[in-house]
Amino acid sequence: MRPGAPFVVHNAHHGHPIAWLVVLIVLIAIVAFAVYVLLKASRGAGGMPVGGGVPGGAPADSALELVRMRYAKGEIERDEFVRVSTDLGAPPPAPAT
Repeated sequence: MRPGAPFVVHNAHHGHPIAWLVVLIVLIAIVAFAVYVLLKASRGAGGMPVGGGVPGGAPADSALELVRMRYAKGEIERDEFVRVSTDLGAPPPAPAT
């Protein structure tokens, strides 16, 4: 090297290739974890999507569950329970004996 000439490194690798591979794997793991957390947060407590497939609505089964609870408490009669629950998509109950 000449006196007074700047020090120049040619063919520098800017770090070990294995180190860059580790950084890439860590970044991919962080992105995958973020996607997992977002998908988990977008689901309700029972693993069902929030909204039950009804845009902007409550879970699809919540209305039917409410009717079942009202019938169990004796707030509505059997005829009304059967009519409302079948209107909400429940299979028709077995005939009363």
